[in-house]
Amino acid sequence: MSDKAKYLLLALMLMFFLSACMRSNKPIQFYRLNASAAMLDTIRLPESTSQAVIGLGPIRIPDYLNRPQMVMAISDNEYQVSEEYRWAERLDQNISLALTKFLSSQLGSNRIMRYPWSPRQVVDYQVSIDIIEFHIDAQGQSLLTAQWLIKRKDQPDKSRRFDCQVSASTTDYEIMVSAQSACLTKLGQDIAVTIKQLMKEQAGN
Repeated sequence: MSDKAKYLLLALMLMFFLSACMRSNKPIQFYRLNASAAMLDTIRLPESTSQAVIGLGPIRIPDYLNRPQMVMAISDNEYQVSEEYRWAERLDQNISLALTKFLSSQLGSNRIMRYPWSPRQVVDYQVSIDIIEFHIDAQGQSLLTAQWLIKRKDQPDKSRRFDCQVSASTTDYEIMVSAQSACLTKLGQDIAVTIKQLMKEQAGN
């Protein structure tokens, strides 16, 4: 190998090394979801409710979301995991905290218990949630599909499917998280409205 070729190879190796170092030194950005009535098209003041205890959980997420890295679909069957953009806490815990705060504000109650609670704790309404999908798709849409269930003592269960799609981005992660938070807020609203209806039905009996 000639000296010129050696120098060229060495330069290429050095460029590759410096590029890898720059990527590894890029700071990681962390995000949290939130659910807020300010994201809803129509904001209604919470109505006074009974002193019913509401249990939230368990909340289950699919395995592809059970990681600190944020996930985005790049096709129908392919997903991209970001090492530079991550959740600040476990995603299922973040969802639980956000929904607990939201339901408390919408139902006018501080008697919201997060799963798991003490076996001695009496829960009047238990809300369990199965997240089926929750990510940004290849077209920059935030997708949330969930199946949720309300259990009541001596009453039939109430089960519903929830679907949400909100315009987001394929490059701006702050916009992505805001769109996912909007979907989570809509899920919380769906649950809150249903619980209010069940409380009114029970009060009328």
